[in-house]
Amino acid sequence: CVDGRPSNHPGMNGPKTLGGVYAIATNRGVTDICGLKEIVEEVKQSGHVPSVHGDDHAHPAPMGCGFFKLWSQGKLEGIKPPDFDSEQGQAAVLEAGGVYEKLSGAHKEKVVYINLVPGTTIAPDRNNQAFVVDAWIAGKFNLDVPKYLIAAASTVEQLKGPLKAKLIVSSPALTPEDVVGAPEVRGSKADIVSGLIGLICILIVRCMHESFLARMV
Repeated sequence: CVDGRPSNHPGMNGPKTLGGVYAIATNRGVTDICGLKEIVEEVKQSGHVPSVHGDDHAHPAPMGCGFFKLWSQGKLEGIKPPDFDSEQGQAAVLEAGGVYEKLSGAHKEKVVYINLVPGTTIAPDRNNQAFVVDAWIAGKFNLDVPKYLIAAASTVEQLKGPLKAKLIVSSPALTPEDVVGAPEVRGSKADIVSGLIGLICILIVRCMHESFLARMV
């Protein structure tokens, strides 16, 4: 998940999406258990650890995922709520071979990182929490980029998270080969954007441009 709190599972150090596999489900309009299990298998086949999470103080524990809570309550505009509750979702992910993570402590995120550098992420730091949205994953799983980014901004705002964001992009700029292949070690830079609406506009332009480059190869 994009959550900045520490996890009891090392999979949290991998690519971060809204609610784990729920990010793919919401983007594709998947609301049933069977569809969720298919996504878990897809994520496994892609080489990632499919997961969902809860925390150490929510009741029930899987409702400790703020993204799932908003989704289940119908608070994400244009996204249909799931046909299952948090515990059923947890069970389905585990049955399909995914993992369940338990996060600890309170939210203390100071910034939102939007990462557009393929194949990279930022590991959680309990002493310097941040929301980390690995936006490049939208291209890997063929997601609707504007829908995904709007959902990310809406989630952070509704959860009263930080309104300051840092946009992480490749330096030097991405080439078509970078977009479609695994990147080699290279530098990156972060641009500070105040206000999530402005951030959405910048991200949509950047992601759509990179998607265009990928299709040109």
